[in-house]
Amino acid sequence: MRTLRAALALSLMAGAYVSAALVLLVQPVLPGRRSATAADVGGLVLTEQDQPALWAEVHQLAAAVGTRSPDEIRLVPEVNAAVSEETSLLGLRTGTRRMFLGVPLLQGLSRSQLQAVLAHELGHHSTARSRLGALVHRSRLAIAEVAAGLANPLAKRPFRTYARLFFALTRPLAHAHEIDADRLSAQIAGPRTAAVTLRTLPALDAAWHIYLEQYVEPGTHYGLRPTRFFDSFTHLMSDPERLEELARISAAPPETAASAYDSHPPLSERIERLEAMVSADGADEADRSGNAASILRYPSQNFLALEDKTFADSGLTPAPMTDIVAVAGARAAAVDAEILLNAMRANQIVPATVRGALDLIASGNLDTLLGLVQVESMTAADAGDTAGDTRRRVIARLLGAAIAHELIGEDKARFELSWAGPWRLVDIAGQEVDPEGLAQQALDSPGHTAALRAWVHQLDVQADAEAAARTWDPGRQMPAPDGYIGALAPVSGDGFRTLLLTDAGLMLLKPSGSDRLATGLATVTSGSPGRKLIQRALDRSPAELAATPQAAFVPWDRIRALHLKHGTSGRRTADITTAAGDGWSLHWTDAAEEEGHLWPAVSHYLGRRFTVD
Repeated sequence: MRTLRAALALSLMAGAYVSAALVLLVQPVLPGRRSATAADVGGLVLTEQDQPALWAEVHQLAAAVGTRSPDEIRLVPEVNAAVSEETSLLGLRTGTRRMFLGVPLLQGLSRSQLQAVLAHELGHHSTARSRLGALVHRSRLAIAEVAAGLANPLAKRPFRTYARLFFALTRPLAHAHEIDADRLSAQIAGPRTAAVTLRTLPALDAAWHIYLEQYVEPGTHYGLRPTRFFDSFTHLMSDPERLEELARISAAPPETAASAYDSHPPLSERIERLEAMVSADGADEADRSGNAASILRYPSQNFLALEDKTFADSGLTPAPMTDIVAVAGARAAAVDAEILLNAMRANQIVPATVRGALDLIASGNLDTLLGLVQVESMTAADAGDTAGDTRRRVIARLLGAAIAHELIGEDKARFELSWAGPWRLVDIAGQEVDPEGLAQQALDSPGHTAALRAWVHQLDVQADAEAAARTWDPGRQMPAPDGYIGALAPVSGDGFRTLLLTDAGLMLLKPSGSDRLATGLATVTSGSPGRKLIQRALDRSPAELAATPQAAFVPWDRIRALHLKHGTSGRRTADITTAAGDGWSLHWTDAAEEEGHLWPAVSHYLGRRFTVD
């Protein structure tokens, strides 16, 4: 049967090639043809020189599955890993092979799970089990690309009809090829790891969509995008409530609707097949491989460079996620508040304020307030409710937003970042408040209106008592550094010898006695004192190093200015001024050792506060 399918697939591919050739011959003389432009493949190129460990692993995986290594590896801002080729003749002739590696995968998978993913993707191009499988895989991708790129109906309709027939009849071969790729993944990473990875990927994808839709997109409406874009995603995945949510998705991964071009068998079948392999060999494959991002040299630096490239032409201003949440939450509350108050004005309800709405509820005129909501404007999610229930829920949301808007305007509350949220309203003491919940109680039982009034009054008193000590003062707690971006040594100035860039700020180190001994030995043995200082610093975590007496750590938002000067005879100077008025002047020469792209990273974090002579 498989031989028959193979023969049929070859016949269909031959027909597809003839059809494509006719299309390419006919399309230039057809009206309305669009000129083709080369597509930007995107991402950040990771060279073998910069990332030797990653490339060594990819070379090893490619050899293990029986295919050639990619010509390029690119880091991308997606929950995706893929190996693609620039093909011609609908996949018969291969060209540049690229591997795309998504940052969220590196953040959310282990090293072993990343091996499973990459082995599967490289396995698509393996000829170890079947040369036809790899050819069919490439041809399906190429035919789909041609079909999607056709614009003129006279060329598009017949070719797409043939493409649908080709995809339908080659689907069994494509499924078999995917199963072979899963087997290769299991052979290399272990069936347990391969199965767990398939369960984890839908949860990662869900988390990434939550992050983009609930945290990133609201800020873009106001011209803002988050700094530490990828780091914020790890914070979301570390939240206890999010972890529970993602664990539920991993336990029962949802099936996605398969398109006509999808080559994958149902996810549940793939997981069951891999888990059956675990029970058959009984192997213990406990994963102790560590986070996948450790495969990169200076992952924070690479993520930062990709962040800059991703938003380079967006026109968005980088801002901390805390600030974006405060702006977006306040604006969303203002919009909903205006909906309610404008409806009250249109219906001559006086006063058209929060207190006017509370007066209606307390005086028994609740129907007047509920009448402001039109049933036909309700969403599909309200279909299971009665009209009265839906009106109450909508009014509770709008009234809660109006109360929040009023409190924010009077500096009695503000929206605060919550990774379980995306935001929460807190009072000036930092306690979470829920005006929508209180409004719902008042609508359900008008007797609760007095309690709602008392709560608002209590905030008035509290605001007066604590006006001089608001908990959201800009001098908030100092962030702890979590990852290195680059290093420079030796430097001189105020006793410091090493400059470190972390994801949270700059760190300056004075040498310990053992550091002086190590650098002295490096000089005697014709080694590099700067290299030795950097190695000794990077052997310790940033947070641990920042807590030592030899370290001075300054967060990015507390640096007022950093001025870099290029002097004569290869001398360099960096003058650093903090928001508190302190500062240092560091000096070094061309002989100093430098790791990472230091000054582009400084420019990213400081913006106009970084200047260069």
